[in-house]
Parts: sequence; C-alpha cells; structure tokens
Amino acid sequence: MSHVTGKRSQRISELRDQGFRGGRIAPHRAMIGLKISWTLAVDLIVLPAIFAVVMFMLLAPLMEAWRTFFDFVRVPLELPGVVATRIVDLGPLAVAVPFYTSSAYSPLAADLQTGWICVVVLALLGAVLRGRLLPVGYLMRALAVIQLTAQLWFSLAAAPFPYTLPEYISGLLVCGMVILLLAPFLVAFTFHIFDFPLWQKAAMVTLLLGHLSIMIPLQATVHGWIIYRGSFLAMPMLFLVFGVLLDVFVYVALYGWGMSWRSGGVLDSTDRRPPVLPQRVRSGAKA
Repeated sequence: MSHVTGKRSQRISELRDQGFRGGRIAPHRAMIGLKISWTLAVDLIVLPAIFAVVMFMLLAPLMEAWRTFFDFVRVPLELPGVVATRIVDLGPLAVAVPFYTSSAYSPLAADLQTGWICVVVLALLGAVLRGRLLPVGYLMRALAVIQLTAQLWFSLAAAPFPYTLPEYISGLLVCGMVILLLAPFLVAFTFHIFDFPLWQKAAMVTLLLGHLSIMIPLQATVHGWIIYRGSFLAMPMLFLVFGVLLDVFVYVALYGWGMSWRSGGVLDSTDRRPPVLPQRVRSGAKA
C-alpha cells in the first residue's frame, strides 16, 4: 500500500504535462527560468550598446535623409513655409532635426461640426460592434472619448491654442530620435532574454530600427498635413493615439512575429515540434 507523502510523484508530474494525444505540452518561453551566464550578459548589454552607438553615429546622415524627404514631399502636399532645423545637443554631438514650418489654425465652426459627426459615428460603431469585432468596438469608444474631449476644449476654451504646428512636429521627431537610440535596449530586455541565436536577436533590432527610421518621418508628414488641413482639432487624437503609441505598437507587432521564430535551441528541439495528427479511419472501413 502506498503512503501519502505530500510530494508529487514523477508519474503525476508527467501526466500533468501530457496532452490528450499523448504528446508533451510545451511550456511557454516566459515560464522558463533563465540561467545567468556571460553570453546572456553579452546579449543584454554588449549587443544593444553596439546598436545604440551605431545608431548614434548614423543620426547625422539619417537627419539629412529626413530633410531631403521633407523637401521632396512639401510641394506636392502644398504645405507652406520651409523645412527648418532644430539643434538638439546629445553629449558631444549636436543633431539638426528637420521639421516643417507650416502653421495651423484654430478650428472654425465647420471644423467643429465635422468633429461632432466623427464623435457620433465612432460612438455608434463602438456600440454596435459585437462578437469577434468587440475589441474594435472598444477602440472606437476610446477614440470617441478622446475626440469628445478635443471638441469640448475647442468649444469652451479661449484662443489661441498653446501649441504651434512646428513645435508639435519638431517635438514628435525629437521623440522619435530618442526612441531610435533607446530601442536596442528595449529589445534586449524583452527579446534577448529568450533562447534565440545571436543573429536572430540582431535581426530583431535591425528590423525595428529600420522600420522606425522610415516610419517616423512619414508619421510626422501625415500629422503635419492633417493638422494643417483640419486645424488644431485633429492634434489631440493624432498625438495620443497615432503618435508615440503607434511607435510602440510597431515593436509589439515585430515582437509577436519574432517570438514565433524557431530558435533551434533546447526548447525547440524537444518541446516545440509540430504535433502529429492521429491516423484517420477510412469512412468505408469496418470496425
């Protein structure tokens, strides 16, 4: 007769990790303990530091590429003014961040009416979307609340608006530049801690920096054009939802994709093998 020891037997432990088809249930990477080693220190400190230094040295030509792009699209978009520069001191290096000097206006009565229509449409969409589209409905409700606050502000507050379009665009670009410098460390402490080979970790950082380097000037251009055409009424929505938050979502999307990569490590070789489907019995076969 067996004793009750209070300790889980090896057989029970095996059964707890066994799927209904007899295979082993793979643990999630986030549930696996990390072993501190010098290779982990390289991945967490040395590798992101190298990328940050390289990004720091490439800021000047990158800002020049942004300026060229701004000059190229300013005329087709009919943005008045010129492309100016804002000098930002980063230790021993001074970076000239380009930005549009176009000015925006306070919302008129027609702009406010259009904004109220947008609030109603967003609120209705948030109320009617159900089932699988419920998360989209929640997003519509949040957008309606944000636009509602902007409507109330510009309906009740006295002019002028405390911000200008050039200040907003230059601030957005400076923030994007800082994100480019800090992105390697963000990737290191959220992605490099898992069992991926070094080249995959370097690829994740490269993809993020390359994507943001192209997206940030495009983002600033779209923001500037919308605010110039639609008045300051569009600024709160663009800043809160489609500003830095959108840059963060870029990494969230790349992170989700990167976590699906097969690393070839110990976890992949033992626990992440594709499941074997059971053999199907022919429909005409007799038992």
